[in-house]
Order: sequence, then structure tokens, then C-alpha cells
Amino acid sequence: MLVSEIPWHLRNTVEHLDLPIYIELDGNQCHPPPRLALGDTLMVLGLLRNQGRPVRLFFDPASAGELVETHPLVKELNPPRQAPGRLRVEQVPVARSGRLASWVSKTTHRFPLPVLPVDRVRANPILAHSLYYDLENRDDRPSVFLDPARPAALRGLLSRERPTLAVFPLNPGRALNLWQDVEWWRRLLTDLGRDHALVGVGAADYQGLDDLLDQTLGLEDPASTLPDLAWLFSQAQGFVGRDGGLYHLAAAVTPKLTVIWDSMASYRYWAGGGGHHLLMSNPYAYRYPQTMRMSMADLLRAVRSLRLVAEDGSAQVKEIPPNAGEKELIELFGSVEAFRQAAMTHLEVEEDRQGVRSWLEHPETKAHFYDQSLAFAAAAARGSASAGANWVAPVLT
Repeated sequence: MLVSEIPWHLRNTVEHLDLPIYIELDGNQCHPPPRLALGDTLMVLGLLRNQGRPVRLFFDPASAGELVETHPLVKELNPPRQAPGRLRVEQVPVARSGRLASWVSKTTHRFPLPVLPVDRVRANPILAHSLYYDLENRDDRPSVFLDPARPAALRGLLSRERPTLAVFPLNPGRALNLWQDVEWWRRLLTDLGRDHALVGVGAADYQGLDDLLDQTLGLEDPASTLPDLAWLFSQAQGFVGRDGGLYHLAAAVTPKLTVIWDSMASYRYWAGGGGHHLLMSNPYAYRYPQTMRMSMADLLRAVRSLRLVAEDGSAQVKEIPPNAGEKELIELFGSVEAFRQAAMTHLEVEEDRQGVRSWLEHPETKAHFYDQSLAFAAAAARGSASAGANWVAPVLT
């Protein structure tokens, strides 16, 4: 049945997560998918830390090369090649929570859950893979090696008069942001700037927030290397920012995190156990994976077009004809399963988007939610929020 036809009390019933396993780990060899973003790459390094012995890594780390090459558990870095093992990993060419494409796997690990509040339903890839490979160490933090002999190129960004906060308010790497309000950040930074030195990181253009930041580090600045940023995050009093690669970098080196998410789906799969989190999207209408048990007929009723990403990065919309059958789906998507994966990813994004719209388009509700979320974010950044507490946009029914 369609999600909208499931009673509300059943939509909020979560018994387990089925988490895709996409990193092949076999003794002294590790084969990740060939193209991973920074966050995924740090997850790979976290898995290697949990295994605890040096491996041959078959991977192109791209911009994260220095982090990978200097990691003590990467004995040898080799070009990507097909893993000899049992995982079947595919890339779905559909935007997901701001990402151009998503890795999916036919192999999953079922993660059982007790009855939990919605902001406790999560298990990131490091934990999922550590459970799948039966590793004794199940630390869910990403991994970064900080070389103590490396000169501290960013030492000058640390204030001597006030505690320093590293701030990542804008994520230019996301093609699709379900929520990114500069005014919300302006209010938060104005508040935090009264008793903190604020260092902006991760953006080329801070969209008018520069006047609220004590210092900024541009993306193209030669000192803005990932190892140097990791050192800065480890020395600052805390990190306040959006979901993205720099959040995962900070999570590897400090527990003092205040993170803002606009996608419940991304939070559920990427957030670790540490830090404080604000969830601007709360689509109770959608629960992964229980409410994803949709038949092909359900999917064809729910999805009439899909925005896909071509190999060159360009977007294209594919219309699904009425009464489409197996032949039409194969012609459009290559296989029926490829359509299913793309359709489910599309629905996930649409539910997150609607979760934001449910309050963002109503001025009085928006003002009320902003007052709540800003107060919590400021308390979390100052270290006065209750341990383990998060803020989740209330449900509007």
C-alpha cells in the first residue's frame, strides 16, 4: 500500500534498520566502491580502525588523498578494482538528500532496535559494517590520523581571548538542500558571537555572514587542507555546522558537535552516536524500512517521473508512461530493479522535503520552530544542553 494509506500509529513503528553493506573487507584487503565523497571515505577509515590491522586498500581517495595515504592502517594504496568477494554494489543515478547519486547494495545487515524516539533511530555505516564483519571494536566514529609532527598551519585561527567555535553554516557541495536558511544562521551566529570567536570554514562565499565571523577560511585557501582542518576541529571548543563531509571530519576528532540536518533519511544513516543534533525535517509519514514495503503497482502509482543524473553530472527527467510494464521500465532504466531503487530514493527525498515544507511555509509555525531550534543550538554549542539531547521539528498533523 502507499505510505499515505498506512495509519499514523503504524508509521511510527520501527523494529529494525536494514543497512546496506557496500565496503568489502577481507582480512588484509579492503575494496570500497570506486567513487566516494569525503564522508564515505572517513567511514572506510573508521572501519579499518575497528578491524585494527593494516590493509591493502583498493581505492581512489580523490581530494581526501592525504588523509588516506597517511593513515597508519593503510599499508598500501592501490587503484580500484573489482572486489573478489560477494557484495553486489550499484550506483543509483538519482539525487538523494543533496547528493547526485547513491550507493546501494544487495547485501544488508539487519540492525534490531528497541522502541526509541525518532532521533535515536540511527546506525551509521561504520557500525553497520563492524557488526556485519563481526568486529570486536564497534566504534561508530570516522577515523583521521593527526600527525603530531605536522606544523599547525591554522594555529593563528584560535583565539586567545575567547573560546573558538568552528562554524560550517553553508554546504556548497550539496546540489539539493531541503533547508538552508541564511537568516537562521545569522541569528545563531549573532548569539554565539557574544562569547565565542567564530571561525567560518567550508565555503567560498558566506552569503553575508562574514560580518558575524571573526575569521573565515575559504575553500581555495592553501591552508584549507583536510589534515589542517582536522587539527583545527580537534583544538576548537566545538564544531557547529550542517551535515556534510566537514561534519564527519569533525566527528573523527571531537565529541563537541552541534549538527543541523534537513533530511531524516540522511541523519538515520550517517549520524553517529556523539554530539547534539537538530532535525529540521520530521516526516513521520515515512519510516525506513517498514513503510518501504511497496509493490511495483504502488511504486508506479506513486512515482510518475524521476530526476536522474547522467554520467557527466547533468540532470534529466524521465517520464513514466501510464500503464508502464516491464518492457517500458527496462527501456527507461535498464532494469526493473534499477527503477525500484531510483523510485524508492525519490520517495525518500520527497517525504523529507514535505517534512520541511509542513512548517517552513507557515510564518507563525516557522517563527515558533526557529525560536525553539535556535535556543537548543545555542545551548548545545555552549555545552549546556542535556547529554544526548536533540531537537526534532515537532509533527504537524
